[in-house]
Amino acid sequence: MVLTLVTGVSPLAANAQVKLSSPPPVKLVQAADKVDEEGLKKEAAEVIKLLSEENYGRVRTMLNRELAIELTTDQIGEIWANLIELTGPVTKVVGYKVILTINADLVVVDTEFDDGTSDQFVVTFNKKGEIVGIDFPNVESIEEIAEIMVNSVAINDFARARGYLHPALKTEILPTRLQSSWQNIQRESGLYERIEEITVRPGSGVDEVDLVVVEAKFQKGIRQFLFIFDDNRRIVGVNLAE
Repeated sequence: MVLTLVTGVSPLAANAQVKLSSPPPVKLVQAADKVDEEGLKKEAAEVIKLLSEENYGRVRTMLNRELAIELTTDQIGEIWANLIELTGPVTKVVGYKVILTINADLVVVDTEFDDGTSDQFVVTFNKKGEIVGIDFPNVESIEEIAEIMVNSVAINDFARARGYLHPALKTEILPTRLQSSWQNIQRESGLYERIEEITVRPGSGVDEVDLVVVEAKFQKGIRQFLFIFDDNRRIVGVNLAE
C-alpha cells in the first residue's frame, strides 16, 4: 500500500502530495508450492551463528547478490558491534518463527543477550530463497534512526539506510532503488547540505505509529522527509524511496 500525506512542506513541494512507500499488505501464502520452513530456519540460524562468531565475510556471501554488492563486510561488522556494545553477545536463541507472505518469507529469531534483555532478529528471504534483509534489534531512538537514514543516503551508504526498513519494505526497496530516488531528489533540489530540524510526532492510541519529520537543507531550499515507525522502531513508511 502507499500512504499519501498532504503536508505543508517546503518551497520545493508546496501544495504537493508526499507519497510514502509503505510495506505491502502481509497475506498468508495460499499457493500450492511448499515452502521449506525448516530450511529457512536453518539458514537463519546460520546467519546468527556467523554473526556471533564475527564471521562477517561468510554472512555477506549468504546475501542476495545485489545486497551483497552494496553491503560490505566492514559495514556488517559495524552494525553488529554497535548492537553488542549495548546488549552484550547473544547468549541464547530461544526459538524461530516462520511467517510466509505473498512476496517474501520471514524468519523471526527470538534471542537473549548477555545483559539480560531479549529481542528479535528478522531474516527476510525473497521467493527465490535468497536473503534480502537481516533486521537487527534497533537500539537507537526513532529520531536517531531518521537522522541516520538521511545522513547515510547523503554519503551513498544506501545499504545501511535500507537496514532500518520494515522487513516487508525490504522486499520492495533494495539499495539501488534508494540510490535512484536520492539521485532524483538531488536533481530536483540541488546538492544536500545538512539537516535543519527533526520533529517527532508520537502516535495516538488509535494508530500506534510514530511520525518523524526531517527538514533537510538543499542548495535550492528546504525539503521534508517523512518517516513512519511501528512500535518496534522499524520504518513502515518513507518518502525517500519513490
